[in-house]
Amino acid sequence: MNPPKPKNNKKIAVENPTKKRFESTAFIFQNIPLWIASCVIGLLAVLYAEILHFGESTFLKIYQQNKAWVFLLAPVFFFLSYISVQKFAKYSNASGIPQVMAALSLPKKKSKKRIDQLLSIRIIFIKILSSFFMSLGGGVVGREGPTIQIAASVLHVVNKMIPDSWPKISQRLMIITGGAAGLAAAFNTPLGGIVFAIEELSKNHIKYLRTTVFSAVIVAGFTAQTILGPYLVFGFPKVDPDGWPFFFILLLVTFCCGILGAYFGKAAFALNRFKKKLSKRNQFIFGFLAVMAFSTVVFYTNSDSVGAGNLLLDRLLFESDKTVEWYTIPARLFNGIISFTNGGAGGIFAPALSFGGSIGAFVGELFTLKPKQVNMLVLIGMVAFLTAFTRSPFTCAILVLEMTDRHSVIFYMLVAAWGANIIANLIDKRSFYERTAEIIALDLLKELDEEKIKLKSEQSVPKNVHQ
Repeated sequence: MNPPKPKNNKKIAVENPTKKRFESTAFIFQNIPLWIASCVIGLLAVLYAEILHFGESTFLKIYQQNKAWVFLLAPVFFFLSYISVQKFAKYSNASGIPQVMAALSLPKKKSKKRIDQLLSIRIIFIKILSSFFMSLGGGVVGREGPTIQIAASVLHVVNKMIPDSWPKISQRLMIITGGAAGLAAAFNTPLGGIVFAIEELSKNHIKYLRTTVFSAVIVAGFTAQTILGPYLVFGFPKVDPDGWPFFFILLLVTFCCGILGAYFGKAAFALNRFKKKLSKRNQFIFGFLAVMAFSTVVFYTNSDSVGAGNLLLDRLLFESDKTVEWYTIPARLFNGIISFTNGGAGGIFAPALSFGGSIGAFVGELFTLKPKQVNMLVLIGMVAFLTAFTRSPFTCAILVLEMTDRHSVIFYMLVAAWGANIIANLIDKRSFYERTAEIIALDLLKELDEEKIKLKSEQSVPKNVHQ
């Protein structure tokens, strides 16, 4: 005979609600550390922004009084930026995005200590300090990439501190979530942070990321917004895409930015590889000569050739003066290469936006376009150059869209991102970030293998001694 069904039904009815309540409670406890850490990320993002703004404004005040000061400020502070990284945290250099990508690519069980070299409290402090020195020297660097590494470090450290008895989120997911929250807090672009996590940091489907990424982005972004207010990085520029003739000019800007963005990444990677092959002494000599060349360019140009580029973009988008001197684009690109490969900390997101924006404004001036049309080309240039450098078209289009709130031209931004991505991939199949992340991961795994060989040789010594 079959067992009575009512009892089984009753048992199932009792177990299911209990199981659901348990899962719900576990979910809340699992995410409490994440939400607290996301608040910390928001606070750090705001503090970091204020520190770099102070550094850049201090340099500009001194520079405007007497341009010759750049020959003292740039060498001194570029050196301090470089030496602080080399002495205390060598993987806190440059952007920080390749370091996060490398941390995600390393095998978890074999490389815990190696991941700690890429993401840690020490990285946070040195990253902020080194990039502050770069800003005091007039470096063409931003804070967005560094904020991503800082945020990933926060969540990585918090995840390590959680006791084993507490329900944990996976290490990989915490790192991805940190990167997304960092970008969201730095740019005030929650959608951009989410898309960045999916497009750049992870190949997984969104269903594996949605809960943690969405919650961290919201908490970190809301924390930063509570302090700074509901701001847009580049306000509400007035734009006017006017017919097919203008569309062809838009394609011209996309083409130029696609080429220059791709070659900028290739040049930065090649220069880093070249410097790595030099001895420490020759690295220092080369670095000094490069900084003096940077200082010379800054001395003979103007303030548009230094800094992250936010001030330049504000002028191009919101003031009647939309002039870009013939030397501004090559000067910013040259100074950007020197700053980004100096060996200190500093990101390229904001400078890349300013490179593209300058190209757009310059082309608009050549065709004597209306101010609203020039604004449109500035936005297109921003999207296209950043896409060509990062190879993350959706992220770049959404970032600029959220920073400017120009939903009416989203189609044009997507066209620019798509076109620049195709052009850049024809020049080089892999981005600067991908190539650099691979080098970092290989170096760390090589160190791990060398340590294993050394440990084996040390363990064999006592036996030989006794014999």
